[in-house]
Amino acid sequence: MKILDIPRSGSYAGVVSSHNRAGQYVRNRRAPVQPIGTGRRANVRAAFAAAASGYGGLTNAQQDAWTAFANMHPVTDSLGQSIILTGQQMYVRVTASLANVLVAASPTPPTDLVLPDLSGAVVTFNHATNMQVSGFTGPAGSFVAIAVSQPVSPGRRFWKTFWQPFGANGFSDGAASPYILNIVDYTPQFGVPPVGSRVFVRLTPMSTEGWNGPAAIISAIVT
Repeated sequence: MKILDIPRSGSYAGVVSSHNRAGQYVRNRRAPVQPIGTGRRANVRAAFAAAASGYGGLTNAQQDAWTAFANMHPVTDSLGQSIILTGQQMYVRVTASLANVLVAASPTPPTDLVLPDLSGAVVTFNHATNMQVSGFTGPAGSFVAIAVSQPVSPGRRFWKTFWQPFGANGFSDGAASPYILNIVDYTPQFGVPPVGSRVFVRLTPMSTEGWNGPAAIISAIVT
């Protein structure tokens, strides 16, 4: 139900407040059903659990270093607010990001914060061969995590649900443009995308040591 109220987002007493292009709305709160299974969700949860546990194994000096790093590097939350994480939260954030690109955890905070440049990134998608993302540039050893959407109507101009392929298929070296996802890796998840449909791609830049930047979302009409 659309409402006229102060800007707000979140849930309280069984009611969820949110917004979209048409304005604010409220809806009844529902508990999502998310079976862990053995797929990517299980890997992501395991990575977060391992990172949370790993922080406890750091020395006091190492934990202090993560706290100092977090204090000097605010992050933007889902509401667009700049917030300061705790040292433990920052360690989990960076360590889980490294696990996502198959890099081992580091006991010390990142010193390399240089991110790939995504401003020139473009995507093409041929329904019979592959998807290619090109135009991003960055230092060798940096990363671009790449996630894709299901095929949707070409009239859609916004999408927020993405799937990242397993392992090395889910990211590219920041200097290794173009990235190629073969159609045989896409179809088990979403089927063959119809010609004329639209596929969105979310690109998340990451430094060589796991520091994330803002994601970019681009799209292509399937040919």
